[in-house]
Amino acid sequence: MRKLNIFTKILMLTLCAIITISMSVLTPKVAAANETPITETEKTETNTYNEKDEDSIALARAIVMDEAKLEAESIIEELQVEAEKEIQKATESTDDYEYVEPSSSSSSSTNTSTGGSYVSGTAGTGGYLLSIDNPDPNYTSYSITLSDADRDLAERIVMGEAGGTGFTGMALVAQALRDAFVKGGYSDIATVIKSHGYYGSTSIKPSQSCKDAVAFIFDQGGAAVQHRILVFYASNYCSSSWHESQEFVCQYGYVRYFDFW
Repeated sequence: MRKLNIFTKILMLTLCAIITISMSVLTPKVAAANETPITETEKTETNTYNEKDEDSIALARAIVMDEAKLEAESIIEELQVEAEKEIQKATESTDDYEYVEPSSSSSSSTNTSTGGSYVSGTAGTGGYLLSIDNPDPNYTSYSITLSDADRDLAERIVMGEAGGTGFTGMALVAQALRDAFVKGGYSDIATVIKSHGYYGSTSIKPSQSCKDAVAFIFDQGGAAVQHRILVFYASNYCSSSWHESQEFVCQYGYVRYFDFW
């Protein structure tokens, strides 16, 4: 959403300019030094005018400023909607993916000891999307039953964090969300997002590819890689010594994924 922030800054600068112009327009004019001197009668009339209409001028100025602010906010909102549509359109048009549906060869057992409802097993076997240098043979993927509200939030945060990275990129983020859910014993997606510092927008409508990625990870118990992933960051936007101090798992595009030691 950094592009949208640029739009916002531009529009706010425009707003400031509008307000400045509005204030200058509504400010009473002061006679220049070379103008005809004002008579005592005119001075009295001017003073009377200023006393009577000072509140009216202030009110008119406030109305113009409010109208300018509302107009600028409306333009910003329209730009955000259009930008989000373009992002979603671009994502849907570039989402080519192919994956093997994971098997479910396990003696599944529901674990509710920590408040969550998930089924353990080796569901990811044969369905990993990426090969990595350090696969964990003991890694166990899970299928998690999501409420409608949790599913919607999961899809939206995955879209916000990785909407432009295709199915595999979104599956990686979804796996990080799922693995964090299991590790922390959380009972809802909102708590995972807050606890692990997800910053992606939740206002973009999830694409079908995003929904498929979330279903692959949460419903089918799939996994993008054979390793737990808990945190990630976009290396093209920043560097993070803290992330780099954790166990590196893989990089997909500019995004680097890690597990805790």
